Amino acid sequence: MSAANPFESASSHDRQSIERLTIQALEAARAGDWDRVDACYTARGISLAACRVDRIFAQELLTMDEQVRSAIKVAQAGISGLLADAAQVRRHLRQLRESSGQLASERVTMHREA
Repeated sequence: MSAANPFESASSHDRQSIERLTIQALEAARAGDWDRVDACYTARGISLAACRVDRIFAQELLTMDEQVRSAIKVAQAGISGLLADAAQVRRHLRQLRESSGQLASERVTMHREA
């Protein structure tokens, strides 16, 4: 590219590096390794900022990004389910404590007196 254009088209090496980072982010997302996903996207962002990519390659990246997004949505749904289950268990435990509250407090009192 000319000196007037600071952004050069992605070289084959840059393209492979960017694609590899995106694939690694997808694999990490599927494994639930969110720190690694973040690291891959950070590195990819730096690489993308230094060059221009053609439309076809950009579409390929967006397709992989959509797969990462899908993995994130699956993880979020799983976490939401676990949080709902935990809330239900907490409510059940609270009900048990309330229904046996007198007996439990008497036991503690007896223990203290003994």
